[in-house]
Amino acid sequence: MKFYTDIYNDYRDHVYPCAEKEYSWYKKADNLRDAVKKAFLSEDEQGKVHSHQRRVGRQRLALAVEIALEYFDGHYISSFENFHSIYQFVDSVSCEVKGFGQLATYDVALRITKYLGCELQKVYLHAGVTIGTRALGFNVKDGDIIPVEEFPVPFNQLSGDHLENLLCIYKEVLANSIAEVGKTCICPKTNYSCISKNGCA
Repeated sequence: MKFYTDIYNDYRDHVYPCAEKEYSWYKKADNLRDAVKKAFLSEDEQGKVHSHQRRVGRQRLALAVEIALEYFDGHYISSFENFHSIYQFVDSVSCEVKGFGQLATYDVALRITKYLGCELQKVYLHAGVTIGTRALGFNVKDGDIIPVEEFPVPFNQLSGDHLENLLCIYKEVLANSIAEVGKTCICPKTNYSCISKNGCA
């Protein structure tokens, strides 16, 4: 569908480079422990807190860093095999910090994953990402996890993190497209409610 291709091209041209530049900052950590600290602090190269984590606030981010490093030094270093295992680690920390929500958990886990050079093959749904995914015809809810290959062309050419970003940024455009282009419903192959991620309620 040309409409999808237009969105994909716009993302690749204008958003993708900025996202990769942001990732590059977190990849510059001295070691994995430092990467964990940087990811939880959520600061950019100028020392400003990422817009997604401003509501969390520096005080709670600092508390999360303290807990994360304590957990990390304990036994978690050997369990960072993929995004899901990293997400579970971050989620265990977020459960200890009131106000450290789903978006912050995802963002921090992604930063650590990028440092390790892992590629996301799945899209983790939360907030605006869920809205964008529903606009594509998926019957999903927050917390569901969808493999990238389930998405239509050309969106399935992106990694999971970039597709998550696209779905959030263009959620309103995608939702409005239902009436504009008469888009038919996409029937996913999987019941995503059955593969929701584990974690705190």
